[in-house]
Amino acid sequence: MSGLAHRLNIAAGNFFFKYRNAIFPVTFLVFLLVVRPEVFRGHAALDRLLRVAGFFVVLAGELIRLSTIGFEYIERGGKEGRVYASRLVQKGVYGLTRNPMYVGNFLIAVGLVMFSGAPAAYATVIPFFFFVYQAIIAAESEFLRRTFGAEYEAYCARVPWFLPSFRGFREAFAGTRFNIRRAVRQDLSTFTWVGMVLAALPFWRAVFLYGWNSAQKQMRQTLFFEALVLILYGSMVFLKQKHSPLLYKENPA
Repeated sequence: MSGLAHRLNIAAGNFFFKYRNAIFPVTFLVFLLVVRPEVFRGHAALDRLLRVAGFFVVLAGELIRLSTIGFEYIERGGKEGRVYASRLVQKGVYGLTRNPMYVGNFLIAVGLVMFSGAPAAYATVIPFFFFVYQAIIAAESEFLRRTFGAEYEAYCARVPWFLPSFRGFREAFAGTRFNIRRAVRQDLSTFTWVGMVLAALPFWRAVFLYGWNSAQKQMRQTLFFEALVLILYGSMVFLKQKHSPLLYKENPA
């Protein structure tokens, strides 16, 4: 990548990083308004199989996010809308890939596209998110290289930037402990909106594939699951605000 292209990519990454929490919901809102679902190649069974596979890809992405946060909390969430880190995290899932949260995010995006059954989304949504995350990774890498220097270079030489390597699995998790309460607290908003999108997509498909009248039965099911997700979210927020031991008590040694 040339010097100018590299600088533009980093600038894009800093922009996307600042607004990263809005990128997913806004993109999928536009996606629901613009693209249309289809039955995969006209075969209902294959279509169903693809959508089930998409659900498990989404689940894998969310589990990667929860595992990342649960094993090693990081400060790469930024500071005042900018990339920030006071230490270089190298343990837990960060010992397998330098960007596990973005691996999880990308899998969620791919899985939602598969679950939607909208062919146009494969050519638009997936490339868009790949561009977004590689730009953010470039911006974060620039900051970490500038901040931690040789330590970061050694980390890069040992751990791949995106796809995980399991060669150092034992060393990566040595001395770590999974904290499920922290994982749930920190990722509550993500798995809430992902749950809401998963609940809404079957109704969206039914409207465009079979018409409004046929979709009304699906609407009742969708409203039930949406309400369930919101109730669970509200309950977790209440427990979080109260610092309930259910969410804040440390795991036993």
